[in-house]
Amino acid sequence: MIRTIFIFTIIFVLTLMNLASPVKKKSNLISCSYFPVNKNITLVYGSSFGESFTQYFEDGGFTVSSRKGDKFKFKQSLIIQNDGVYVKEVYEHLNIFLFIKKDETNTYEKPLFRFPLPLSPGMEWNWEGDECCDGTTSRIKVTGKAFDIESVNTKAGTFDAIKLESTIEGASNSKNHVTEWYAEGMGLIKAKIIIDGGGIMGILRDVLGYGTIEFELKEIRKDKSDL
Repeated sequence: MIRTIFIFTIIFVLTLMNLASPVKKKSNLISCSYFPVNKNITLVYGSSFGESFTQYFEDGGFTVSSRKGDKFKFKQSLIIQNDGVYVKEVYEHLNIFLFIKKDETNTYEKPLFRFPLPLSPGMEWNWEGDECCDGTTSRIKVTGKAFDIESVNTKAGTFDAIKLESTIEGASNSKNHVTEWYAEGMGLIKAKIIIDGGGIMGILRDVLGYGTIEFELKEIRKDKSDL
């Protein structure tokens, strides 16, 4: 499913905080400054689907991430709590050629647990629950792990970024592997998704050749534009 690509493209990671002593502050713990909700900028990414634009705003107690490209639109309603980041609702629109079109909203009665807080390299997490869409309920399983900070080159510059690896298993035997990098004060700068399984993502892989999908930050626009 296309949500398996983007559900991870709007993820939060924690800024460096002190757990035991000031010396450990910048080596172990990551805080939400790795996913700043900046309403005054637009993040521009190059991707396998072409250029895309991401903005953030608040709506009814949720933090909403909105990403749009020529072939897709994706919005997530997120809940940020002291113990972690959760996904409550996902809206997705996909239009690739004439034969792959999709427009739906997915909800989680038990909010999808994206990752725990505070987050540190080596930490692992998992979540399992139901995803509802058009009266149909599917079982979803998410597992993830945080790795060390790396130096990552992008078209927008070079960043020190924490690496996350996640796997999402869903309906139609879909199973997709996502690797992401988040930079402090910036958020997501790069992502790589390897498709392994069925569902609409399996169609993208088998018919269109999208076995691997990539996103990379290419520009930071200071003036906000509508998505």
